[in-house]
Amino acid sequence: MTVLDAYAIIAALLDEPAKPAVDDLLREGAPKLSAINLAEVLDKLVRGHGHDYDDVLERVYWLGAGGLEIVDPDLEIAGTAGFLRQRHYDRRTRAISMADCFALATASILAEPIATADPAMAAVARYEEIEMIALPDSTGRRPV
Repeated sequence: MTVLDAYAIIAALLDEPAKPAVDDLLREGAPKLSAINLAEVLDKLVRGHGHDYDDVLERVYWLGAGGLEIVDPDLEIAGTAGFLRQRHYDRRTRAISMADCFALATASILAEPIATADPAMAAVARYEEIEMIALPDSTGRRPV
């Protein structure tokens, strides 16, 4: 099982270079997405890319029907996300978002790998010893 970050879902829905890898993770069964990251997917696709809200939500529902599990953050996940953000955030060198911290916290608490193309998330995952699956970003580059 794997926790997906928002980019993984966005990549799958927009046919980005990570789509084949994300499709494989979805087929392998029971991938997870934090509810916070679901909100991020909706925001980026609707506000950022101009997609219709209902269409995006329907596509996410189809992913859910295919096995994607939405994880509601509890106190432990929220506390871990806050800890990760205060521990690792630096505006200039590691501008990791709170939503990214929720993805990492979800992976950490569930003891599952995180799939991401984000270099800041990858750096935090390595530091915190959270297993990571490096996805290609929109240019095909994977985080180190």
